[in-house]
Amino acid sequence: MGKARSPGVWRLVALVAFGACRRERTPPARDDSSVGVSSIQADGEPGAVRDAGAGRDAVPFAALPPLRSDAPIVPLAVDGFPPAVISLPIGATSPRPVVVATHGMWDPPEGLCDDQRWIFRDRAWVVCPRGKPMPDGTSRYESADALAREIDADLRTLAARHPGYVDDHAMLYTGFSLGAILGVSVVARQPSRFPRAVLIEGGEDRWTPVLAQQYARGGGQRVLFACGLRSRVAGAERAAKALVRAGVDAHVVLAKLPDAGQFIHWYNGPVADETRAQEPWLLEGDPRWGP
Repeated sequence: MGKARSPGVWRLVALVAFGACRRERTPPARDDSSVGVSSIQADGEPGAVRDAGAGRDAVPFAALPPLRSDAPIVPLAVDGFPPAVISLPIGATSPRPVVVATHGMWDPPEGLCDDQRWIFRDRAWVVCPRGKPMPDGTSRYESADALAREIDADLRTLAARHPGYVDDHAMLYTGFSLGAILGVSVVARQPSRFPRAVLIEGGEDRWTPVLAQQYARGGGQRVLFACGLRSRVAGAERAAKALVRAGVDAHVVLAKLPDAGQFIHWYNGPVADETRAQEPWLLEGDPRWGP
């Protein structure tokens, strides 16, 4: 969530640092010397799956017509809630897993949804709850409870709108800033529903040993902490260690901007590059995602 500042400042910082929000391009060659990676893994066989939902590919599904859409990212009207934004797995002929992506305090959902599509492409649905619309065109989530209710409504609407194409078991939760902070409570309450999570620039200070144990006992499997600010790394590593002690695998990554020594509170650019690089580890053991 960081320090309070106007939405325009964040947009200006993002545009200056990264050029444009759209990620429909080939990412630049990664310089591993400029990226710090801390890997922490729980004991046990790598890739072991503790959630029954991950084995759903063993059930034969009747082939569906290829999923079509005029645009890959579209609004989703939801009764009783503000419209969500979704990224569709274009061409899907079978149920696809779901990524729930939650934005920061001064953001609309469109930017993060576009970023998550760049990372996961057509392998999954990306569902981006809007939260409470603000007069300046941004939106915010009022509480973890309100966010959880909105996620439920968005998912029900998505399944009804696209019957047969949505596999909402063992979903991946991605949260940025406020979405990450509130997301700790969301995933800890329903570990089997959200056994894997990506927390970007937030939430690391919410993982108490008790909450980590609760998440592990309920089926929590893997948590990735993606940091753009160096000041967050120490807290993220403490949270990762608490999760590992409870039995949940965890990674901490720090993405550095091209100019040495600069860091940023954001989800795009080098932070997204590093998140995408961790995708094989994050999804390992869940055959629904394919190779």
